[in-house]
Amino acid sequence: MKITFGLIEKRAGSLFNSAVVIQNNALAGLYRKTHLLRSEAFFTPGTQTPVFSVDGLRFGLNICYDTNFPERAEAVAKQDGSLIVCLSNNMMPRDRAEQYRYIHNAARAERCKEQGLWLVSSDIFGERDGRVSWGPTAVIDPNGCVVAQLALGRAGLLLFDLPASFSR
Repeated sequence: MKITFGLIEKRAGSLFNSAVVIQNNALAGLYRKTHLLRSEAFFTPGTQTPVFSVDGLRFGLNICYDTNFPERAEAVAKQDGSLIVCLSNNMMPRDRAEQYRYIHNAARAERCKEQGLWLVSSDIFGERDGRVSWGPTAVIDPNGCVVAQLALGRAGLLLFDLPASFSR
């Protein structure tokens, strides 16, 4: 079994916004966010897009804003990946959160259509210090269609069976 989660990584005096893959209680690999927002200027951008495998399923990771850039999805597809796992923290000032409420999945869907990939996203939700996240946790198919999603602004567990013919 593998699990993926995000963390702040410190390596050789640099900070990275990273996602790790854990398998059998050991680090199987990591991905460092490559496209940073102005508010993340204290992080060092990553430079690689590794692909991982579980029972023949090959997947790559993206962190939040990375899904706005086609080269991240292309890098996964070029390594025979079939899935992007996207970890996000879309906590924003309320007015901006309202603007982006439905845009996150649209950008993610474009990446799926461009490369014929599936995408599973996990996002935070809630309010804190005048900021809000609606939590667009979803599954998007290679046609760019949202095939499963948690209700915006609600906690939950999203279960979805990917088709057996999933791999590229």
